[in-house]
Amino acid sequence: MSSAALITRICEINAQLAALLPAAQSALAGESTFTVDELRALSRPISEMAPILAAANLAPQDPQVTAQVQIYKTHLRNLQPTLERLRQMLLAQRSQLASNQAQLKAVSNWAAALSTTQQL
Repeated sequence: MSSAALITRICEINAQLAALLPAAQSALAGESTFTVDELRALSRPISEMAPILAAANLAPQDPQVTAQVQIYKTHLRNLQPTLERLRQMLLAQRSQLASNQAQLKAVSNWAAALSTTQQL
């Protein structure tokens, strides 16, 4: 990949991450929902950057490539605590759903028992 194409692609990825980070932070603030599609959209540029970073580390560094890689690393540093908080939020929601499911099952069992005793 040429240096110009590399810079362009890293800039595009940086723009994607810059756009998705506020959405994740907004979800943490309870202002919006962070959907599976947004999570996939977030993972896509990160996955794309792995081979780009490997190629950038092997080739002599163009100052513009280095600058864009530094911006990318900054996005990752900003994203890391946000993703950890999102993970914790999702774990809490999963726990709440499991609790609600157990409660619903108990009510269902109670209703079935009540129906059985009323028939006797």
